[in-house]
Amino acid sequence: MSAISHWTARVTNWVARHIAWFSTSIVASIWLVHGLLNKLLHFSPRHLQIVQSVPGLAGSRGEFLLTAIGLCEVGIAVWVLSGWAAGVCATVQAVLLLTMNVVELSFARPLLLWPAGLIPINLAFLGVAWAAARSRSGSVFTRLRRHPIAVRAHFRHCLTLTYALPREVLHRLLPPGLELDTYNGHAFLAVALVQTESLRPAGLPASLGQDFFLAGYRVFTRFTPDDGRTLRGLRILRSDADRIQMVAGGNLLTHYNYHRCQARVETSGSHIHFAVGTTDGLGSLEVTADLSNGTLPAGSPFQSVREARRFAGPMPFTFDYEPETDAIIAIRATRTNWRPAPVSVHVRRMSFFDQPVFSGCSPVLAAAFYVHGIDYRWERGVRHGLTDAG
Repeated sequence: MSAISHWTARVTNWVARHIAWFSTSIVASIWLVHGLLNKLLHFSPRHLQIVQSVPGLAGSRGEFLLTAIGLCEVGIAVWVLSGWAAGVCATVQAVLLLTMNVVELSFARPLLLWPAGLIPINLAFLGVAWAAARSRSGSVFTRLRRHPIAVRAHFRHCLTLTYALPREVLHRLLPPGLELDTYNGHAFLAVALVQTESLRPAGLPASLGQDFFLAGYRVFTRFTPDDGRTLRGLRILRSDADRIQMVAGGNLLTHYNYHRCQARVETSGSHIHFAVGTTDGLGSLEVTADLSNGTLPAGSPFQSVREARRFAGPMPFTFDYEPETDAIIAIRATRTNWRPAPVSVHVRRMSFFDQPVFSGCSPVLAAAFYVHGIDYRWERGVRHGLTDAG
């Protein structure tokens, strides 16, 4: 990006942010003034007279309704400032405001300051409200999905299958800002099968955590933020969990694309068996690992176990892409007792590669590693703006 384009983008972003702040502040302030001052605190007695002029609302009934309307308007002010479901908020404002205008023109026209201008003025106000909604749409959920809290967990079992694929295939699955992490011309996708225990916000005791099974499909990537460092990490394409709480929470707080699955993990001697089923079929798999056999698969592009271990699953970072702000969210991970051991596996089924994006290529099993008894921690996500960094 040229220097002129870079500064043009920054100026445009600055202007857009301040227009959004100004329009949101104006809309919220008007609702707050009318709701708190004019209705709840009765700074303008005319508002009570308007309500009581409606048939059936004389006396205390009108006072009660005026209080209810005031509380509703204060609530709308808070809603506008929150940015949550901004489009729905603007729709509610339009319905409420125009309904009140029709009632006022029908029953309280003599009490209005400018009856002829009531509708046009409020339509102009709703135009500002919709502009504020468009600028704020999804802002709360956007921030929530940045992995906003640090999380800890314990991995009882973790089997990672690393597949080698053509660079051009996996490159199509990457968002802006990320590059493939390659070895000898190959790009890699990992399938991690994890029996997870005691997942909880950092700082809470393990007894309050959630136990669940997780299957994750990740691409090995690199990201270079504006400080010039190169960070190795994973771009998660899909996650499957056997607890509905994890699916709901994961999709609320991350971009990890969670789906509900049915999972079975069985151990017998030196063997461990994983069977996963999903409704859409794309997460269905069946894998058996022999923990006593530590050789690389036939046809692996890696020349040694040491080389393969660089692609043995969890990396120092996990990367999300935030399209609303054109940014990468980097989530740093730390772990203890991380000593992945090579194992042999028999893959009876791996439906993830049945998707059209993989048609015409044959993923090659490059390595399989197993670890157990791992304490893991994910830090809060850090946003790296791509446009701001140029």
